[in-house]
Formats: sequence, C-alpha cells, structure tokens
Amino acid sequence: MDAEVSLDRRTRLLGGAMLGVSFACNVAVLFLPFMELRKGLGTEPYSLIRSVRMMWGNGLYVLAVLVVGFSVVFPFAKLGVLAALCGRGRLGPRGHAALGWVERLGKWSMLDVFLVCLILTLTSGQLLVGAEPLAGIPLFVAAIMLSIVTGNLLATRAGVEPPAAPRVGGWWLALAGLVLAGTLALPFLRIHDWLLADRAYSILTLSATLLSSGAGTAGTVAALFLVLAPLATWLFELQLWWRQRRGADAGGTWLRLLGWRRWSMLDVFGLALAVFLVEGDQLMHTEVRWGALFLVAMIAVRGALDVLLVREKRRG
Repeated sequence: MDAEVSLDRRTRLLGGAMLGVSFACNVAVLFLPFMELRKGLGTEPYSLIRSVRMMWGNGLYVLAVLVVGFSVVFPFAKLGVLAALCGRGRLGPRGHAALGWVERLGKWSMLDVFLVCLILTLTSGQLLVGAEPLAGIPLFVAAIMLSIVTGNLLATRAGVEPPAAPRVGGWWLALAGLVLAGTLALPFLRIHDWLLADRAYSILTLSATLLSSGAGTAGTVAALFLVLAPLATWLFELQLWWRQRRGADAGGTWLRLLGWRRWSMLDVFGLALAVFLVEGDQLMHTEVRWGALFLVAMIAVRGALDVLLVREKRRG
C-alpha cells in the first residue's frame, strides 16, 4: 500500500494553473468547431456536440456514447480528480490509485481528434468533398496535453513507483517490430467511391498529407503520437532487451520506455478508425486494407506486454 505523500506548494500551484487552462480549453471546444466539412456546394461545421448528434440521429448509439464518454465527460472528470489531488496536497493510497487510472485513461480523450485527422486526410485534394481545420483542434489538443502533463507532474513529485521491468523476449521483440512496420507503412484504408479520386493511405502518408495540406496541428499530432512515439517505444524495448541480455542495469531505459509508451496512441487511433468505418460511409465509401489488420495485431502485441506488466507487479 502506498504511503501518504505531500505535494509541495510549487507543484500544486503549477498543476492548478495548467488545470485551469485545460478546463478553459475544454469548455471552449464544446462550442467551437474542429473543422468545416464540405459536401458538394454545401458546408457545415464539425464539432464535438454536432458529431454526437449526427451519430445518435443515425441510430449509432454505441458510437455516440463512446465519443461522449471519451471526449466530453472524461476530460472534465479527469480534471476534477487532478484538481482534487492538487487541492488536497497529499496523496494517500486512494489518491495514488486515482492518479494511476487518470494516467492510464488520459490519452483516450484523443478519440475525436484522430477522427478529425482521418476526415481531413481522406478529403484532402478531393473536388466533391473537403475539410478545413478550425480553432477547435489546437484548443482540444492543448487541453488534453495539459491534463496529461499535469498527471505526470503529480506522479513524479509524489514519487509514484513505476512497475518493475519485465523480461523482454527476442522473439516477442521481433514480432513487435514486424507488426509495427506493417502498421506504419501499409495502407490501412482506401477510398472506394466512383465520385472521388481513388487513393490509399498509411499512417506515414496520413501524417505527411495533413502537414502538406495545411493542417499543422493535426499533422503534428499524427506524426508524434502515431509514428514517433511508437517507434521510440520499440527502440527502447530493443535497448532494454539488449541490456537485460548482457546483465547490465536497465532502470533508466525502462523509465524512458514507459515515458514514450504513455504518448503512443495507436490503440486510440484504432478505435477512431473503427468509428469512422461505421460512421464515415455517409461521407465516402472506403475499404479496409492490410495496414488496418497490422494495426489490430499491434494493439494485441501491446496488450500482451500489459499482461506481462500486471504479472510482474503481482510478483513484486
């Protein structure tokens, strides 16, 4: 059981300031659209509330609940938990448990951001459909990042102990590298609509398309959380395996690996892709490609590592 730990005044003030800005951004994005969506000659704004109404009105109740839960309700619940911990100034066993849950679930608020990334990419360069990014995207990304950074700050200052490093098998590492390469490089979706230009997109081309089309925030998010963070995670796993094999100290490598894993969001993107495949048929017809299957395999491999972490923690 974790002992009660006090947070210093500077940490509480800094955390409170970041949470205040995050709260303001979260409130703003309830009213500001993420993008302007064009279909033919008509345009309409795409916002959190509008997307939920659209899904609910079309009978997609599960998807509507997912978006509300991850992108509307959870961000405010997360801020409430973090604000309570900052205000109290002490973390006991319950505080440590609450902080752990917030850190594990925090990235899932990015679901709607990745939906927007998909729509901006697939409509780029098309004549009959198009999308223009608006102020809601950078504000929502800023809100999520500030809350995640605040959670990391509290965990660090409270001395939250990371789980012990599991033994990494060479075969598992090779499999993880293979499925990661397929996930990033192979097309995951192809436009299959006779009214539109026939194009296929991988995660690598998704990032490049967003950046080249002027969607800087969305492109940066895709490049950082879908490409750089997963690659860095695998490289640190490789280093961890090598150091464990040689019997060298791997503590620093393990901490850096955990840090990059926190920002790797291929699993969130996978859920966004699933939502789009169900909902996006109203915008354009698409078909799943091999990259999507590798993405599923990637998520499964990451799940296997999480199982190893849980077992290692129980042994400890």
